[in-house]
Parts: sequence; structure tokens; C-alpha cells
Amino acid sequence: MLNNLKIRWLIIMSILIGSFYFIYPSIDYFIFDNNSKQDKSLNLGLDLKGGLNIILELDDFLFLERLAKKNLSKQSKKELDTILNNAKQNSLKNNSLFLKEVDNYSKSNNIKLNKYFSNLSKSSDNYQVMQEIKKQHEYAMQSILDVMRNRIEDHDQYGVGEPSIQKLGDNRLVVELAGISDIAKAKQYIQRTADFELSLVKTQGQLSEIIQKINNYINNNMNGIIDLDSLMIPDSGSEGFLVSGQNINQIKEILQSTEILDLVKSNSKIVWDSKPLSYNTQSNDYIEFYRLYLVASNPAISGGMIQTPKAVVADMGNNNAGQWVVNLDMNKEGRKKWSKFTAAHINRQVAIILDDLVFMAPFIRDKISSGSTQISGFESMQEAKDIASVLKAGELPAPISIVQTNYVGPSLGEDSINDGANSMIIGLMLVLIFMILYYRGSGIIANLAVVCNIIIVFAVLYTMNAVLTLPGIAGLLLTIGMSVDANVIIFERIREEINSKTPNYAAIKNGYNKAFVTILDANITTLLTAFILSFLGSGPIVGFATTLSVGILCSMFTAIFFTKTIFLTLFKLNQIEKLSI
Repeated sequence: MLNNLKIRWLIIMSILIGSFYFIYPSIDYFIFDNNSKQDKSLNLGLDLKGGLNIILELDDFLFLERLAKKNLSKQSKKELDTILNNAKQNSLKNNSLFLKEVDNYSKSNNIKLNKYFSNLSKSSDNYQVMQEIKKQHEYAMQSILDVMRNRIEDHDQYGVGEPSIQKLGDNRLVVELAGISDIAKAKQYIQRTADFELSLVKTQGQLSEIIQKINNYINNNMNGIIDLDSLMIPDSGSEGFLVSGQNINQIKEILQSTEILDLVKSNSKIVWDSKPLSYNTQSNDYIEFYRLYLVASNPAISGGMIQTPKAVVADMGNNNAGQWVVNLDMNKEGRKKWSKFTAAHINRQVAIILDDLVFMAPFIRDKISSGSTQISGFESMQEAKDIASVLKAGELPAPISIVQTNYVGPSLGEDSINDGANSMIIGLMLVLIFMILYYRGSGIIANLAVVCNIIIVFAVLYTMNAVLTLPGIAGLLLTIGMSVDANVIIFERIREEINSKTPNYAAIKNGYNKAFVTILDANITTLLTAFILSFLGSGPIVGFATTLSVGILCSMFTAIFFTKTIFLTLFKLNQIEKLSI
């Protein structure tokens, strides 16, 4: 079939027309300054255009709270909070490290830290305990770095966006992102802790008891505060309570106070739905209600037990048919626990909690042995994919906060970028001129192949949502050289055939056949190297490897298929007596 010139030209023209369709907005924007095409053009990376610079900080206070042993008494928890609060104030006052201030405060007040951290060290020597805390802190920072890199690069699966993630000091990370259109969502996605839980929802009666305790405390100790039960109503469809959107901030402020938190049993916690419920009134107005639950503080399943989270559209026959959901499985330990849990709590609600927000709370109707679970209730495809990505990357060992967000300019100045572009154009022109001077008419055909190769490569990168950066450009330039090199090998084989008195048409065919194996071997070797860089590298290395791989595959098409088609067409149109090579 490929010996038919009409089919060969149909393939070539289809690819070129499609490629030009994809890159035309970029040409219109970058060359003709048509700003209306900016959104559809190829994005530039941080080093060429600039982007978003975010500084993240490990929340040392919460980190040490989580690091303390789990069975602390309420009195010990209060003592630890006092130590951490004083250390935090001193850290801000002295502009010093939080862990250093914890150590100083403990020494000055003769506090033995192993009372709270005996799970780390049995030694009564504070120095030994602090050394273990510092080790855990370093491990947490490295874990956050790895999780954050996996999380961001899962979105940037080809590496061409080249997010930069690196440590800054003892408890900070710097994340640089290019091509960001929604800053708020980017910050939310990066900051998400991804604490995942499947927890038993306690009954309305148990929640009512807690609310009554809080009311009694309010009446005796907090003058001017209205009773909670007057601001919420039981939900007839679940074990939760509903709170009007008008009262939500007041309720949250009350429930988050330390005194009120102490009234909630140690084996329970109050959590809120991730999204409000809307109800239509008789006057066709919509009122928003927020649902809150009382759930077991010890989850049945946690994030470490889940596997292969994937965002998909729910199948027909499912209650969520046509909606975006996240499907996930569990490991062996998780399946065993989930099976026992569901068997023991049939007709009870289980809350699917992510970062202390309930995404859904279905009723358990039967024992579930498979370990398969589905999360629904997402507003969009992107939200479902974000949740799947953070679950796949893993939960952060401690919360992080965004302490600074900056828009950054290009790491290279405009003059440097222009000089680099000019040098690349000059280098390309020199290669094209050399091919014409050395291979004459055949060199023109090779140059056409190089230009087509560039168009196709840029089109492929555009369809991959690539962000063009300097390492990516380096990979593209290398593929241009390899494309020319492939034609050099082909032309030299054709010359050998002509020198051995082979007819021109046969010389063309023999030259391509003999050169093909050599070109294939060379390109496969380079592709293997590029694939290794893709799997083992990150950021700029992956971006370079990706563009190199795309360029090699496209150059195989242009250097062999495209140029051979032109030669065969010329022979068919006119018998060539002397080949210009």
C-alpha cells in the first residue's frame, strides 16, 4: 500500500495540514503579535516567560502534635500545647527555628520531653529526644518533597511543563510552576494534605449528647452565646445535623475553641460536608445548608491502605452514572479490615473523609469483601482528577502552608532569550546552507524534510499541552541535527550505489534500504536513553527527554518516508538522467 504514491502523499499532506492547524495560533501570536491567539498558543516555561513561585512551609506545631505518642492524657495534651505555643511565640519573636525554641523552653522549665515523645526515645535526656525529633523532621521534609514532586508531575506527566521543586532551609520548599491559569486552584491543589479516612458515622443521638454538653458549657461559661441546638436541625436523611449558611461561621468558631473541643469524646470528632446542600423555598429562593457529622476519630481505613485511585466517568446502572467519580482499591490489610468493618456495621453510615471534609457518607447495606470503593460528589472532571492525583501521590506526613506566592519573571532576560533565538536560527540556516552546497538538489529535499519535522514536532508538543523551555529547545535542536544526519547517511549510501554504476532509480531504493537499518539502530539507542531519562529523571531532564523522543520519532518519518516520497515522485514525473547528489 505504501508503494502507492497517492497514498503516500495523502498521509504526508494530512499530517502537515493537521500539524499546521495546531501550530497556527502559536505562529499568529509569537510572530504576528495577535494577542487573541495567546490562549491557544504554545506555552512558554518559567525560564522563558516566567510563572508562579510558591514557598511552602511545614507546620512544625502540628507536626510535633502528630509526632507525640497517641495515648496522651488530656492533661498531658494541654501541657504539650503550652510548650508548643510558647515555642511558637519565641520562634516568631527571635526569628529562630521552632525546634530550637522547643528545646530551649524545655530546658529553661526543666521539662522532660520523653513524657510526650516516649514513642521516639525512652531516654530521659532531652538531647536524645530532640535528636530523634530532628530525624523525624528531616524524614518528613524529604517525604513532603517526594510526595509534592509525584503530585505535581502526575499532572505534568510528560515533564515538558518542568515544575521546579526544591528544599529551602530546614522546613520550606520552593515550587515554581509555568503555564498556570487558575492560581487559586493551583494553591489549593499543592497545599492539600490528602489525609484520607473511612470512618464510622455515629448516631444522631450521640451527636445530640455532645451538642447538649456544649450547650451546658455555653450557658455556664460563655455569656451572650446562643445555644447550638437553636442554630441547627437534625437531618432526616442521615445521622448528621444541618446548619444554615447564615450561621456556619458562628458555629465553626464555637466548635473550634479549645474548651469546646475538650467536651468532644476522645474517640470522636466533628466533621463537615465538603459542599453545601441547596433547598428551594416557596418563594423560589435557594437556601444553603451545611451538614455536620460526629464520626469515630479512629478510622476504619486510612490513606496508607488504598491503591490505584483513578478518576473515571461512572458506568450506566450506577447511582452516579455519567458523573465523575474516583475508584480505588485496597491492599491486603485494607481489604481485610474493610470486610470486617462493613460486616459489623450494616445499615450504618460510613464517612469518606479527605482533609477533614466529608465527600460522601453512604449507608453500608452489605458486607464488602472486594476492597473496592468509589468516591463521588465532584463538581468537575478536574476536581476528580485532582483528588485521584493527590491520593496516588500519597498523603503528606504533616500539613504545609503557603507562606509566600510571587509571580516571577523569566530566569533569562529578554536580551538573552533573543540572543539564544538568533543563535538557533543562525545555526539552523548554516545547516540548511551546508546541505544545499554539499548535496545540491538532494540537499533541498533534505531541508524540506527538516522544516516539516519542526512543524510536526511543535504540533505534537502542542497536543501534549507542552510548556516550551530551554532544555526542551535543546532536545528539539538535537533532533534537527539527527534528522539531517539521517539524510546524510541515506545520501552517502545512494552515492555509493551511483559510483558502482547502479541506475538512478535503483540507487535511490537501494540507498534507502541499506541506510534504514543503520538509522533505526541509532535512533533506537537514543530513544532508549531518552526513556531512561524520562523514568529516572525529573523536571528539566524529563522535559529534555520528552522533546528528544518526539523529535526522533518525527524525524524518522520526515527523513525516510517524506524524502523518499519526493524522490519517487520526481522519477515518476520525469526520468532523471543525472541525480543531483
